[in-house]
Amino acid sequence: MKPGFVLALTLAGAGFALSALAAEKRTDDPGASSEIALMRLGYERDLIEASLAPLKAQITTLATLEKQFATERDYDAAITARDERKRLQNELSRLDKELLLLQTREQALKTSLLPDRIKFPLENATLSGVRLEGGAITGWSQVGASASWKLPSLPPGGYEVLLRYRCRAAEGGRLLIKEARYTLTTSIETTIKGPEERSAGTLKVSDGASTLTLSADALVSDNLMQLLAVELVPASR
Repeated sequence: MKPGFVLALTLAGAGFALSALAAEKRTDDPGASSEIALMRLGYERDLIEASLAPLKAQITTLATLEKQFATERDYDAAITARDERKRLQNELSRLDKELLLLQTREQALKTSLLPDRIKFPLENATLSGVRLEGGAITGWSQVGASASWKLPSLPPGGYEVLLRYRCRAAEGGRLLIKEARYTLTTSIETTIKGPEERSAGTLKVSDGASTLTLSADALVSDNLMQLLAVELVPASR
């Protein structure tokens, strides 16, 4: 097969892929519900992601042809291959930026669809070194004792951790809160007037399908607290 014909096929394939991508893209519809907008964003993201591998293959092929033509002293064809390679590299850079924008918008929409407070029922916790008793998780008698919950496919981002607990005068210490990658520590102080709700701070969630774990990090005596409720509040609320 002649080099010039190979180049023509390569350029035609690249043009077809990009034309198909442009034809499939849909414009935003201000009247669409958040659910439909989220579906469209996911569709556009999937479309771009599917186009990346063929586009990279075209760039690699053009680089090979460019060297081949230069070796054969077919400089016009080499220049054509070089120019097309650079054009596709610019297109790849544009798609990378567009993909990042779509992911950001998709994350913001997912966050807007979350409830104001994400509750973690105590009875759904996986317990290690602690026990569920009288409607509370108690018995945090050693460092490392923990309660864990499966996160409900949350979009990545910051979440304020709200704890409702009772801590007697002889109890308390430090609690470690963690997800797949990030951690947060908070002091467990005496609750003078009975159970209280307190903010432990904001935990960054990197993997919303991983696990939320609360574990005793330091103890004053033989129990950290009686944990009554755990909730997450999206930081944008």
